[in-house]
Amino acid sequence: MSSAESNKRIARNSIYMSIRMTVVLLVTLYTTRVVLSVLGVTDFGVYNVVCGFVSMFVFLNTSMSNGIQRFFNFELGRNDIEGVKKVYNMALVIQIILAVLVILLTETLGLWYLHHKMNIPADRMYAAGWIFQFSVLSFVFLILQVPYSAAIMAHEKMDYYAIVGVLDAVLKLGIAILLPYVAADRLIVYGVLLAMISVINFILYYAYAKRRFTEICFVPRFHSDVFRQMVSFSGWNVFGSFSHMMKEQGINLVLNLFFGPVVNAARGISAQVNAGLESFVQNVSIPIRPQVVQSYAVGNTERTMKLMYSASKFSCLVLYLLSLPIVYETDFILKLWLADYVPEHTATFLVITIAVSFLNSLNAAVSSVVHASGKMRNYQVFSSLAVMLAVPLAYVVLRMGYSAECALWMSFLSMLLAQVVALIILKTIVDYSIADYLRSILLPFVLVVLATCWMPYFVQMLVQPGFVRFVLTCAVSFAVVSLAAYSLALNATEKDLVKGLFKKVVGMIH
Repeated sequence: MSSAESNKRIARNSIYMSIRMTVVLLVTLYTTRVVLSVLGVTDFGVYNVVCGFVSMFVFLNTSMSNGIQRFFNFELGRNDIEGVKKVYNMALVIQIILAVLVILLTETLGLWYLHHKMNIPADRMYAAGWIFQFSVLSFVFLILQVPYSAAIMAHEKMDYYAIVGVLDAVLKLGIAILLPYVAADRLIVYGVLLAMISVINFILYYAYAKRRFTEICFVPRFHSDVFRQMVSFSGWNVFGSFSHMMKEQGINLVLNLFFGPVVNAARGISAQVNAGLESFVQNVSIPIRPQVVQSYAVGNTERTMKLMYSASKFSCLVLYLLSLPIVYETDFILKLWLADYVPEHTATFLVITIAVSFLNSLNAAVSSVVHASGKMRNYQVFSSLAVMLAVPLAYVVLRMGYSAECALWMSFLSMLLAQVVALIILKTIVDYSIADYLRSILLPFVLVVLATCWMPYFVQMLVQPGFVRFVLTCAVSFAVVSLAAYSLALNATEKDLVKGLFKKVVGMIH
């Protein structure tokens, strides 16, 4: 496939992902409002901290998922169908082993921590126990669906991926609408229904992959060489995924230790908004990732690095485009979204979390190149250690009496250090210039920010708070950022890609 055809595929898949995330974000935001009002702040906080603890084990699945998709992409890049079949067989074996391991860990260590360490009101401990079990069940099905979702992503079938994502959000909205009419314990019922959605997602991914891809055919034969390669690759990946889990869920547990479930509710809400923003950013990185691996697999490192540069730049610009009006209108947005159910700290948590996301978006592009190379050890060890510094630093500042917001700023500092470390280690894998990276990505982005960040302020000064000011702030932000990004940040190739994407969108509308 030529570079032009590959760019067209990236553009097409970006459209599918953008449609998916627009619908998912809107539905999810409304769903959160309904669930928060029905459950109340305390139960919503209990749900977030319990599910957050189970999610600590997601690092095992994330590391294996990234590894499986990398091997799918690598073999597809070499057009080795037999290799792809071996990858699928070993992926299924690995994920079954992982599911058993997670069940053992959660039903022993997890239950002990739930009953002896979590700060949960005594009258809600029974419900928390059920939520814990349903979260484990959901997680098991998430693990088992990985070989099939990874195959779909490797084949770049983003349209189906988008359909499943939209259906998932719509089903969760249906639960939220149904919940007020439930006479039983609503927190427990909420957990049951979410677990059922996980089962549905698994069936949808399995059925599609089984029907569309000939390599999805399990053969009871153990390929020890492929198994060792995948486990070795993912073994280092585990360290990286563990560090990010510790940064997110570790800080969540530290906040719970010092402040209780209400602060966890605030962080859960801010994390949900930020997850929506990052999902839009992933519309850039996800379609590019398979081609990064495939380009590296055939030895085309020049295209690999160009894709990384473009992914980094577009990710930051898209995140900035979306987050600028949110930062200016945080209080109005939260009030509009959650009415009178906005927990304390939510607004400041959201702003800090968005700041951390800019570093995450830069790191994701660098990580995709490292994954493509398979040279994981140094990258994962040193960048992961930097990321994990967030938890002890957060504990120390809270122990010293500082505010909950300071704990989140420790996450920003750790991610900044991790990004510096990642760039240095990438230099040992691929011959590139760090100075060129700064000139090509960070300098244009900083210019766009300096040229535009102050412009919505005039709207804030001239218009009274309310819906009109919110709309004007969004309009001004989108206009000035889009214009500045196109004229100051993009090179000729990237401008052509944007033009092609715009033409495709217009063609789909007509």
